[in-house]
Amino acid sequence: MSRISIKSMLDRHVAANPKVWDHDRAMTVGASEVGQCARKTWLVKTNAAPDADHVDRYGARLRGDLIEIHHWEPGIRSQLPEGVRFLFAGKDQKTLVDGYLSATSDGLLAGVSRSCLDHLGIADIGADCLVVECKSLDPRIDLKEAKAEHAFQVHCQMGLIRHCTEYQPEHALISYTDASFLDDVTEFAVPFDPDIYAAARTRATRIMTAEAALELPAEGKLAGGGECRYCPFRGRCAGVTLGAIPGEIEPLGDNAMVAFGALVDAEQTARSEKEAAGRRHVDAQERIRQFLREHRTRKVEGDDWSVTWFPVKGRVSLDRKAATAAGVDLSPFEKEGDPGERLTIKIKQPQPRKETCK
Repeated sequence: MSRISIKSMLDRHVAANPKVWDHDRAMTVGASEVGQCARKTWLVKTNAAPDADHVDRYGARLRGDLIEIHHWEPGIRSQLPEGVRFLFAGKDQKTLVDGYLSATSDGLLAGVSRSCLDHLGIADIGADCLVVECKSLDPRIDLKEAKAEHAFQVHCQMGLIRHCTEYQPEHALISYTDASFLDDVTEFAVPFDPDIYAAARTRATRIMTAEAALELPAEGKLAGGGECRYCPFRGRCAGVTLGAIPGEIEPLGDNAMVAFGALVDAEQTARSEKEAAGRRHVDAQERIRQFLREHRTRKVEGDDWSVTWFPVKGRVSLDRKAATAAGVDLSPFEKEGDPGERLTIKIKQPQPRKETCK
């Protein structure tokens, strides 16, 4: 009798039914990709093999598709105001291309009133059409504004619609649907900025015309590594960076030395500013704690902010010394992480001048 695992069945179902696009996505950078790490996007476009230990987590992607296809799109289409058309949505989605940049928007509302977003503080949207974008949201996230990558994405969509069609949208409306409570929907309006669209187009060209991964920065790591946690190329990316570290130590000429010294000076200035900002941040937080203690409260809510102070349990950690002393060999369970690199900058203190006797 075959073993029954619902998870395995669903995993196989998703793998056997990939989303099909009418556009070869390897030829352009999509609006949802152009704001991601440049090196990661290049590796995707060159069909690089993912790391051997990478597991593709399709949950968030599928969640968004389900909400869009079975709730968002039919819900909008069934409730359109008189005279408003819902274009480029559902089965009528179209991939628009400008050079190396492409986008498949979730939809465009045509024939809308120019005051249709007055409830969001926009008296006139500047056109009779509005780009609409569907996003699903992890309920643990409290959004105060549209995510930067999503704002960048709808800029691409607006720009491509303006470039490729008769419609000239000046605004996009991003709706975030809570993945747990579908009736909890947050909306943000994004005005079109042609400079941002031009920057996206230039960025897409840079990614698609690069000949090697090293030509593009590992932006996920530079931004703090949050994007790297889900990247299928973490090991490969680290190998690219490590492989570029020179094996030799060569002296610099006078001009190169001056130029490099300026880079070191800039780094030291930035470090000092960062440390000063860090101290101010810690001091500001401590003054907040003191205020809460003095007023005998652990939570305060303002119109657009809230502060909560609460105890947190210590993290559970493994006492390796105790395990070794007890004769427990942990080496079979050790796993080596991805290789990394380190840049060490040491500033030499000026030596005091020796006084000479005459």
